[in-house]
Amino acid sequence: MSKTNQDKLSQELVDLLQGEKIVSLVTMDAETNKPHLSIVSWLVAHPGGEVIKFALGHKGTSVSNIQQNPEITLGVTGAGSCFSIKGQATVSDIIEKTMKYRVVTVQVESVEDIIFYGGKVTVEPDYVKTYNEDLAKKLDAEVYEMLNEK
Repeated sequence: MSKTNQDKLSQELVDLLQGEKIVSLVTMDAETNKPHLSIVSWLVAHPGGEVIKFALGHKGTSVSNIQQNPEITLGVTGAGSCFSIKGQATVSDIIEKTMKYRVVTVQVESVEDIIFYGGKVTVEPDYVKTYNEDLAKKLDAEVYEMLNEK
């Protein structure tokens, strides 16, 4: 991907963002109006590269921040680089399953390759889930079913 701004995700980024990635979420704090950083991993980019959906706990700080100000930035490391994805987000009503969730739908407005000059990502960040493996599988199945709905 070139260093130019684009108005949707490339196919490579759509393919990359199919869950289980460490993605930074920047919202504006509803009380202080200062940037708030959190991490999401339950995230799916939809075909065409214009929509990303991710799940949050129903009472998360990011939920109230997005409800107050829908402009968000997602920071993605992968596909050989680092990307800033900006868009307008909406938050669903509470969805009650094993946990209470909210689904955030982002209409992508811009995608920018932001790695420093001459930089290339050679290894993507990875993580493990440290809680009950069966519960992790159950939660993942529920969430990805919700996120893949049209």
